[in-house]
Amino acid sequence: MSSRPPPFGRPDRRPQVRYSPELGKLICDKIAAGQSEASLGREPGMPSVQAIYKWRAREPGFAAAYEAAQDQARRDRRARDRAEDEDRRWRQALRPRQDGRRGRVSTYTDELGGVILRRIAAGETVLSIGADADMPCASTIYHWIRADDGFHDAYLKAKAVAADIFADAMLEIALESTESTARGDALRIKTLRWTAAMLAPKKYGARRALAPEPEEEAQQPIVVVIRKFGMSHDEALATVGRGPLAETPEPERDWWSTPS
Repeated sequence: MSSRPPPFGRPDRRPQVRYSPELGKLICDKIAAGQSEASLGREPGMPSVQAIYKWRAREPGFAAAYEAAQDQARRDRRARDRAEDEDRRWRQALRPRQDGRRGRVSTYTDELGGVILRRIAAGETVLSIGADADMPCASTIYHWIRADDGFHDAYLKAKAVAADIFADAMLEIALESTESTARGDALRIKTLRWTAAMLAPKKYGARRALAPEPEEEAQQPIVVVIRKFGMSHDEALATVGRGPLAETPEPERDWWSTPS
């Protein structure tokens, strides 16, 4: 075979690549990973874009797998774009403003805020709401919560309602639990109980025992001195050091005998 370059104006013909299921799977994996058809066709041992088009028309299984790979690549690309956009919004929200610089116009409306609060009260998280394509991203919602006092107060009330939802969910999980799902259900109940306690600590928080009242200072014992009539003052004071109750014995008297 001659190694001379083709004449001027004549395209260089590539060797023909035959279809095989293994090659089709490799192509679909590369497409799902985000590689374009043009860059794939330039790789050695890979078919051209026209050949891939013909294979898709001739091989139904390859066509279905190729479309699924393209859908996966599009989903991954949207996820990356959304993550980059959210990261950019976080950086802009945390970046301090310079003097005299005006911020962007907020997209917040009362109707949109009401939708977000109702979904939060139903038990959804801000992250799950931000993942919805029709909703603002999570960083924007958190920025509204920090910037708007009214929206912040409504957010706290919605979270308190969500705590009741979590309490009801714990009961349903416990009633529907089986022997095979008991281990996972216990973890779910524990997580929901912790979340409800954080959202409404006065209602679902752990009960704490009241602190014992401080003991009163020990009082000095009261010393009672029973003084016998006829005892001198010095003799009475001498009985004080004998204990809390110092008593001078009296001779037993006969109350029933006739006085002489």
